[in-house]
Amino acid sequence: MLNSKLRSGALALMVIPAAGFAAGESGRPQLEEVIVTAQKQQQSLQDVPVAVAAVDGAKIRDAGLQRIEELTAYVPNFKMAVTGQGNAVYIRGVGSGDNRGFEQSVGMFIDGIYAGRGQQFQAPFLDIALVEVLKGPQGTLFGKNTIAGAVNITTSRPTEELSGELSYQHNSELGANEMTAVLNIPMGDSFSARAAYKRLDEDGYVENFILDRNEAQRADESLRLALRWDASDKLDVNLKMERSDFGLTGTSFQLTDNTGTFNLYQSNIALPIDLPISLPLPLLSFNLEDEIDPREDGQLDRRKSDKQFAWQPAMTQNNSDAAVLTLDYEVSDTITLTSITGYSQFDFTFNLDADFTDLEFIGTENTEDFTQLSQEFRIAGSAGERIDFIAGVYAHTQELNSTLWLNLDFAALGIPSTLPIPGLSLSLPTQLATYTEFDQTTDSVAVFGQATWNITETLSATFGLRWGQDEKVAKKYLDVAEFRSKERTVNPLYAIIAGALNNSENHNISNARKVANVSPAFNLQWYAVEDVMTYFRYAKGFKDGGFNASDTTASQDAFTYEDEEADTFELGIKTTLLDGAATFNAAVFYTEFMDRQVSNFTLTGYVAGNAAESITQGVEADLRWALTERLTVGASMAWLDSYFTSFVDGPCNAEQTDAAYRAGNPDCRQDLSGAGTDYAPEVSASLTSQYIQPIGDAMELRVQLDLNYSDEYFYTQDRDESDLQEAYYKINGRLSLLNFARGWEVALIAKNLTNEMTRSSGNDVPLFVGAHFAATDAPRSVAVEGVLRF
Repeated sequence: MLNSKLRSGALALMVIPAAGFAAGESGRPQLEEVIVTAQKQQQSLQDVPVAVAAVDGAKIRDAGLQRIEELTAYVPNFKMAVTGQGNAVYIRGVGSGDNRGFEQSVGMFIDGIYAGRGQQFQAPFLDIALVEVLKGPQGTLFGKNTIAGAVNITTSRPTEELSGELSYQHNSELGANEMTAVLNIPMGDSFSARAAYKRLDEDGYVENFILDRNEAQRADESLRLALRWDASDKLDVNLKMERSDFGLTGTSFQLTDNTGTFNLYQSNIALPIDLPISLPLPLLSFNLEDEIDPREDGQLDRRKSDKQFAWQPAMTQNNSDAAVLTLDYEVSDTITLTSITGYSQFDFTFNLDADFTDLEFIGTENTEDFTQLSQEFRIAGSAGERIDFIAGVYAHTQELNSTLWLNLDFAALGIPSTLPIPGLSLSLPTQLATYTEFDQTTDSVAVFGQATWNITETLSATFGLRWGQDEKVAKKYLDVAEFRSKERTVNPLYAIIAGALNNSENHNISNARKVANVSPAFNLQWYAVEDVMTYFRYAKGFKDGGFNASDTTASQDAFTYEDEEADTFELGIKTTLLDGAATFNAAVFYTEFMDRQVSNFTLTGYVAGNAAESITQGVEADLRWALTERLTVGASMAWLDSYFTSFVDGPCNAEQTDAAYRAGNPDCRQDLSGAGTDYAPEVSASLTSQYIQPIGDAMELRVQLDLNYSDEYFYTQDRDESDLQEAYYKINGRLSLLNFARGWEVALIAKNLTNEMTRSSGNDVPLFVGAHFAATDAPRSVAVEGVLRF
């Protein structure tokens, strides 16, 4: 009896379905069973012991969720930030920060293929079957770089039925038009194919009054083809090929404080001679609000004055390809072999107006070119009546090329070419550039296994272990160049200015590292009664060290960062109530991080390295309840306490950095021991409800209402009060009418009904003390959708 319940694995805290209930024998409505694959086998969500939020494809469609960053609103303790360097993902207040050399602390897996780069989290949702957010270290089965958790995405596979869906959605507030088409075709007795296509065009919602347009204007296009071959009664073959192109014109960044000051101190400038005196006052000083368009008020209001260099317009473009070949072979009734071969590639370009104003002062061009090949072999099954197991080997190779081209034009501020230093007339260039290129090759191999021992009918223990070895080879060079050039200049004055502004120096360095790691896990699971399960879980997580792509110096110490490790302890309970009409799950967790990897932007550049220690602890709970056959409600809540226990060399905020320069110290640090981590709201919650009203025998009306809440949180590590997102709640809804007989549906989809003004990320404006920018979230909007199905 319990053998089927206590299969190897761990998973469960919250699921958000769209409808999901059926009538039971008692006459009460019952929630439909949710099947997940987070432990690399199909399992019931209620029977596995680890905290996970599962959101099915129907909920994603009904809520109008277009990508992962929108999904985070429905999953407490899950945050994603679109930053000036890419994307950063956080679970329980733990993430990687903003650095082009970092892989995410949250690993993403799409149909079994690892996608650890921040840009891969921007892929649009298309024909999704299930998204599972696993919380806490998941190293045993998922491997390195899942130290905060994992996002496991499963796309829809071909089926044996002829079916299709065509939908069109228009959102007048955002100027958005979205078209999605899905076609499933059986091709004989053993073949089937499924094609999915999506196109989204959007005008944006931030008014750029300098360019007389809204931003960011979006153009996304995705195409997927999935093929299935039932080669025999024992062999199942699935092939998926996918291409996505998504781009933005402009950004959603805007100034949130325009009172910054540009100061150039004598201590900024490294001269080959000793000057007769040291001046505590700035050699040059400019107020930002005096230089920019007077209509720019520096308020969070979805309005901005933003103008990039005409030859380097603000834009984002990401083109990606992926292919997955999965073979499942049933050796016997109890043993299955699985092979997953994966290929993924993307090329990414991101041009940013890095002063976030109309000055045409600072512009950057970021590029990434990434390729990955991976292979996994697994064996899973049972050995007798009491042992269930899964074991495998994994290998991947990655190649990454990343560049950053920075151009500065001080003539936009009216800065003179001669500095008034006492006893010296120093002529310096007012335009310059730096060009950085970072190349890295990564080779990883791993062996893993997990076994569940069903000790009694109600008690089981699971032991897991993963050994991995990672080898990285990296090189980085930086050239200080003339304006609009990527070639190193021989004029030493350019290097003086570059060093004064962001510590840039010409260099060409390389390094290599090879490390092995072991990630164990242990679960103890006990059924007090059939529908009440409690569990204890211990797991060790590992995040590979590497190389800092964003550092501008020749220092090998600044170029490298070390491995990060974590130990997590979790105690949970999972219950099925009222004859299956409700579920209630809860978990208490405590995780210690050692040598935590951090990266944060300061006034003049990026500070990256390892913080000594941090702790994240808290409580998560959820309830789902089919109150009647027509009404289903759900609630999820998280309380989080995430803080650094030791971080003595944390990054300074802009004011502290400026004061340090004034005192002659170009390397400002502050002690953040005891301070909270970023993207860690103390309380977050989500309430969902759906009511279904039949109309005759062939139609029904559906009403869905969701409320998502987040407590305040900092989105930078330096704890600057200007970078604090205050507490907020957002209400979303959907009203739809379906005709089952004729296969059509019309709907209204509302988001952010109370028009909350929120920001997902932000930081200091480079070089301007006191000025800040942020990425603003979308306003209230209502979309009209039509769907045809057969």
